[in-house]
Amino acid sequence: MISTIPQRFKTETGLAYTKSGSGPALVLIHGVGLRLEAWMRQFEAFNRHFTVYAVDMPGHGESDIMPQCRCIEDYTDVIARWVKQDIRQPVLIMGHSMGSMIALNFASRYQEWCLGTVAFNSVFRRSEEAKAAVQERVKQIKSSLTHLHTTAPVKRWFDFPLSKLDEENAQLCTEWLSTVSLPGYSQAYEVFCHNDGPEDDELRNLSMPALFITGSDDPNSTPAMSAAMGALCPVGESRIISHAKHMAPMTHSGEINEIVIDFALSCIEAQSIEYEQQG
Repeated sequence: MISTIPQRFKTETGLAYTKSGSGPALVLIHGVGLRLEAWMRQFEAFNRHFTVYAVDMPGHGESDIMPQCRCIEDYTDVIARWVKQDIRQPVLIMGHSMGSMIALNFASRYQEWCLGTVAFNSVFRRSEEAKAAVQERVKQIKSSLTHLHTTAPVKRWFDFPLSKLDEENAQLCTEWLSTVSLPGYSQAYEVFCHNDGPEDDELRNLSMPALFITGSDDPNSTPAMSAAMGALCPVGESRIISHAKHMAPMTHSGEINEIVIDFALSCIEAQSIEYEQQG
């Protein structure tokens, strides 16, 4: 299935991305250690309705490491510059895990460029126990980072024993994590661990629809987190995918794709109605 991924383009600043499908612009941002192929279960379905732009996060896939990326806002600014220079129209923006942090930050800080946002498996106000766990992993990574560290999350991301399909999904994630740039991974993971989700006021001030999706069995991006973020947004909602863990967009793509397409099309329809009323 990797062979079905569209050809990558690369910006002058070193950001790699693909473009496929036709329709309103939809941007996809993966999480730490992965690459744009993580959206492979979404491409075919989304391409029927949207022009899909999937990006390799800085320091991942074929994107260059960008030393200026020291916080979520820095990663967001890289994405925003790309949207303005290459896509040149407001977008639906969606992200998974750390990618969802970037997507939500984009929706908050670049509202005129955002039609709607979807946050998959996003963290929000970690428990003290969870904070301690991620900080310990940061210490380990800083002291001695190898691909044994980068592939370790696969055990947390999937339900074991694996189904036949999830064997393929887990193998793909392991392959991506085992070839990720170690400096790019370290840079992103530290930012991810030091970020505890968007500020309450950022969510309260979102002018566009926001959808929060996570798995019922994701221990770190919990259903309560998605529900809390959705409740804070003026036009927010949350959906919990039964029996799913952290890689829900891969493992439960059929259910998720239907939910996301309906949501995204409703965002486009809402924009059209707003334009008609303004006209």
